[in-house]
Amino acid sequence: MAYERINEFSDISALEPFEKEEEQPQLCFVNLVGEEADGEKRYEFVFTYQIDDFWGENFEYSPCCLVNDLKPNDQYIEEVHILRTNLKLDLIQNNCCFGMQDCLDGIVALCYENISEYTEYPEEGRLFFMFGETLETVKRKLAMKSMLFER
Repeated sequence: MAYERINEFSDISALEPFEKEEEQPQLCFVNLVGEEADGEKRYEFVFTYQIDDFWGENFEYSPCCLVNDLKPNDQYIEEVHILRTNLKLDLIQNNCCFGMQDCLDGIVALCYENISEYTEYPEEGRLFFMFGETLETVKRKLAMKSMLFER
């Protein structure tokens, strides 16, 4: 018995182009704004659409703690979301072992939950944010700890 080969993609020009997934802003920096009177800390989560070009003044120095007021270049700051929380986050710019390039390369997180004063490891895991995570991924991680960005 002979079988006829059916090739539904024989006319490539008839194919519609795939719709590109909507571009999402990506996390590029986290900054401590300050501590409120009630003890909650305010963090800025900075997002960009230019993740491949992202850079800041003095980002080449390592470790980050050698530079005062490390921050990204303004041209890359496209969205800023504020988080108020009682969690203490350790930030890469205060790190005395790693530099920003290590974050960009995925070696270390931009920030992570400080667990030094906990009596046991968090059951639901430790909160951390990597360079390049999408806004939706960051929101999902925050939601797992019952936290949301301010409106």
